[in-house]
Amino acid sequence: MTLFPGPVLSILMLVAGAAAAAPPGDVPHAAEVGADAGVKDWQGTPYQSGGDGAESRMVLDRRLRQFNLRILLSEGRRSSYVAGAELSIVDARGQERLRLADAGPYVDVRLPAGRYTVQARSGGHSRQAVVQIGTAALARLHLHWPGSQDEAAPAVGPGALP
Repeated sequence: MTLFPGPVLSILMLVAGAAAAAPPGDVPHAAEVGADAGVKDWQGTPYQSGGDGAESRMVLDRRLRQFNLRILLSEGRRSSYVAGAELSIVDARGQERLRLADAGPYVDVRLPAGRYTVQARSGGHSRQAVVQIGTAALARLHLHWPGSQDEAAPAVGPGALP
């Protein structure tokens, strides 16, 4: 008596063979499966970055409750998204907690409560701000670069983000 009829066994073997033949890059790492899919880690600091399209932003928003800091990077009068910025977060003791070479426009981070300096660089210009992370509420930080015609725009503006 066979456990699986011929066609079912053939399908199972085909599926198993396809999974074994998949390139290693196509298989998600254990840390990226489930609710943490897409969440990355930089030396013990969980983060996610992206959101320059509507679908990407929805994915980030679904995982937002896992983080306690949301940073938005923008430029110009229309607050256009900035992606590809260099970003660094340093704690009050001067220890670098996050460093990204290709950040934004949204960066969500989970950090211990405390005071942090956030610095971002894009297009040869830097923006810096200090942010206080508490134990309950999501902290939000908006780093903004002025465009070529609006040099008087604020460099940093914590507050409500979309």
